[in-house]
Amino acid sequence: MVRRSGKWHTNTTSDVYQNPFFRVREDEVIRPDGTEGKYYVIEALPAAFIVALDDDLNVYMVGLNRYAIGQYSLEVPAGSLDSGEKPLKAAQRELQEETGLTADTWQLLGITNPMNGSVNKNNYIFLAQGLHQSEQDKKEEEGIMEVRKVSLRETLRMVQTGEIKDEETIAALSFAALKVGYLSFNEPNETWSARGVYG
Repeated sequence: MVRRSGKWHTNTTSDVYQNPFFRVREDEVIRPDGTEGKYYVIEALPAAFIVALDDDLNVYMVGLNRYAIGQYSLEVPAGSLDSGEKPLKAAQRELQEETGLTADTWQLLGITNPMNGSVNKNNYIFLAQGLHQSEQDKKEEEGIMEVRKVSLRETLRMVQTGEIKDEETIAALSFAALKVGYLSFNEPNETWSARGVYG
């Protein structure tokens, strides 16, 4: 079998590792320059990321220690889709599990592909508004150390200073900032601006 992707040609593909969250495949390929080689791709479960925004443009963030990097990380609520689960249902479930919040309105802001040089994965970014506190959550089970309410403007400053480093959270906050008008392009010359964010 030969599968073509741009100027890449895939001759064969096989799984070399698998667990409940991702699998690694090894492809025998012909590179764009015509040479042969191997390409390893991680096939990961899709995930939902939630920007929970209240009426005052505050974002509900979760803080936890990330084992892989051995560091504390402040992030938007997020999690992988269960088998057969729709992205919106996953987003609603993850928001309640990680923060105890539910929301009246939901909007898909965009879909991103993280680390697309080696990973095949869709991240679905949702905006949740009309927030309500419920009595049910799984913060301890999820390893959530804190739920922190931070203004959207402040989260962008924290991205700039490196206090928020998680790239998927940064993408989600950027979508939200675009949605509320904090980040924009001014017509007609498309000059970039960050209105009222840092000043």
